[in-house]
Amino acid sequence: MTTAKMHRERVFETIAPLTEPVELPLTSLLEAPRRLTADIESPIDVPGFDNSSMDGYALAAATVEELCGRPIPVRGRVAAGARGQQVQPGTAVEIMTGAPLPPGTDSVVKIEDTSPGRFGADTVTITAEVEPAPGTFVRRRGSDVRAGQTVLREGTMLTPAHLGVAAACGVNELPVLGLPRVLVVSTGDEIAAEAAAGINDANSVTLSAGLRRLGVEAEVAFVPDDPQQLLDRVRSSDAQLVISTGGISKGAHEVVRLAADLDGRSAMTFEPIAMQPGGPQGCGRLADHAWIALPGNPVSTLISFELFIRPALLGLAGHEAPREVAYHRLAHGFDEAPPAGKLQVRRAQLTDAGLAFVGDSRSHLLHSYAEATHLVFVSPEESGADDPYSAAGDRLMTWKIA
Repeated sequence: MTTAKMHRERVFETIAPLTEPVELPLTSLLEAPRRLTADIESPIDVPGFDNSSMDGYALAAATVEELCGRPIPVRGRVAAGARGQQVQPGTAVEIMTGAPLPPGTDSVVKIEDTSPGRFGADTVTITAEVEPAPGTFVRRRGSDVRAGQTVLREGTMLTPAHLGVAAACGVNELPVLGLPRVLVVSTGDEIAAEAAAGINDANSVTLSAGLRRLGVEAEVAFVPDDPQQLLDRVRSSDAQLVISTGGISKGAHEVVRLAADLDGRSAMTFEPIAMQPGGPQGCGRLADHAWIALPGNPVSTLISFELFIRPALLGLAGHEAPREVAYHRLAHGFDEAPPAGKLQVRRAQLTDAGLAFVGDSRSHLLHSYAEATHLVFVSPEESGADDPYSAAGDRLMTWKIA
């Protein structure tokens, strides 16, 4: 069988050509994670000038040394965003946090260390023991970032802090990995409105939610078990990538497989993956579109999206995880023996006692997935134990469900 790692690489190879670098304004990067495609240098110093880190009085350190404990004349005020006038030796100026130090000053005394301890007085007296040192309570120009400094590295998955750095440096657009337009196709007669034994479709909702939270533009289509109708619907779409659910297993009405047989230009690979749930998978090209074919059971669909599609859309090659990784102890042993030779992905809640499995390994139990806080990875090396209930206390790798 193909391993989950091997299949992830194939999905990456299918999706990667669709994710060309694009320049986007910061306002388009606020809601979804994106991967930076080039180093970013700051065009300016940050801060761009020496400024006060406190509300207080700006003056020369020599004035502090000479007149500490004695009244010092106050000559005006400098607010944030203003530019002060020259400050003469032996005098001070009121200054607010973030305001630029005016000429003739090199230090700040915070208002709490003065009398009368409020602004508006004609004189101020330094009442606390203050070190008369240049730079006291001063944020020096370029103390955060120097002009020409690389502030963001290629490959960075952008966080709010990264976007804030770009904004502070006056960089209003960033080169990031683009995202393809996606057509989500739910297949099967059972989801058609007129079906006698209809099934409410959850897959299109979960996939659309996952895609849109990545910033992907997605549309949804419902196609019965008619391979020609499936081909026609996809060919009419301007989407760059198709993600289908169902129709790839061993039944007599596997519509995606039948469509691949019908399409003479198909280049699809269908293969069993050594994992549970989510064994049947497919990827390649079909109906002139890049295509990822997922199994139809809702938990299999979601786990396949997390393991294969989400990393590829984020540009995560190799072993990079698309979710927060941790290792947690099991609160109890396995409730069933993990399958020998397969990666098993279980759902669990993290409790004070450790990981407690939610539901079992069956792929239709979507409610248990919704109640879980973590995906738990049971590797083939840990499966098939003589005593499947002996794993209480074992530490297993998890992804936090978000």
